[in-house]
Amino acid sequence: MRIVTGTYRGRQIPSGRRLRQIRLTSTRLKEAVFSMLGPDLKGRTFLDLCAGSGQMGLEALSRGASVEFNEPDHRRRRHIRSLLYQWRAGVAGLHSVKAQHLIPQLAAAGRRFDIVYADPPYHARYCGAPLLLGLIEVLGESELFNDGGLLFVQHQIDLDVPEQSGHLALTDQRAYGNTTLSIYRLT
Repeated sequence: MRIVTGTYRGRQIPSGRRLRQIRLTSTRLKEAVFSMLGPDLKGRTFLDLCAGSGQMGLEALSRGASVEFNEPDHRRRRHIRSLLYQWRAGVAGLHSVKAQHLIPQLAAAGRRFDIVYADPPYHARYCGAPLLLGLIEVLGESELFNDGGLLFVQHQIDLDVPEQSGHLALTDQRAYGNTTLSIYRLT
């Protein structure tokens, strides 16, 4: 994994033992997301809700965004922290809470984001349903987005996501192999 553009362009994100049993976002999908967002994210806020390797948040950080990462797994969180330290990168926050619990905590603290990226483990469940569906619902009801806010969700191709969830409306879907990228906008 490599940072595509910006301050940290060309830097490698190691994917060794610390990241075992993690599904990595394909380069093609990552490039598509950031092509939609553009090369300059200065002044924008980005939440990498299910950070894993941290590659999406690190790419946003490289492009100038103020980034908060969330990764409950302590090994992966240490991996992200180590990269941020090595790269001398500033970061707004590094959280270690289950995503469904972090959303209301951040909203209650008055945190708002322009972009939220959610790519939870496909097998994870919340209230008996896929975790991603629960996150879309919680995010749609939250006050976590700035005006014009975007939610990018990465999920398996056979998962049907809602057209509308609270304040969020599905605006686009794109398939990348066996993965779908669904894009919501704050209405």
